[in-house]
Amino acid sequence: MKLTRIALALAALALAAGARTASAQQAAQARTPPRMLHPAAGKEQCLTCHGPGVNAHIKSTPAAHQFGNEACAMCHRPIETAPPRAVHAFGAAFTNCRMCHVANSPAGAKAPPASHAEFHVSICATCHQPAQGS
Repeated sequence: MKLTRIALALAALALAAGARTASAQQAAQARTPPRMLHPAAGKEQCLTCHGPGVNAHIKSTPAAHQFGNEACAMCHRPIETAPPRAVHAFGAAFTNCRMCHVANSPAGAKAPPASHAEFHVSICATCHQPAQGS
């Protein structure tokens, strides 16, 4: 009986320690600013697109961010790998990406990943570059 109580007490302590560790990890992640979803090079004027009310299809800076363009890259790091290039040009015939890029596309185009669900079709070229030589 005494061994059972000791085992239960040890198990409770282990669970509590695990919960504290998970809580600390969550707190650290909450303090880590999200990465930029696009390459930073050539896009140093962040507020041109991300300023409050500038573009309804692009996430604006939070109200607590009253910083100039040069401050963004101090906290927000660019993505580690560039998004894949398109296999076609971005000319007039390719302005509505989701015309072809849908699930089970008859054109064989890849559907955007679930992480792109909130992105408007007008900003695809912000991250994805046209095929080389296009």
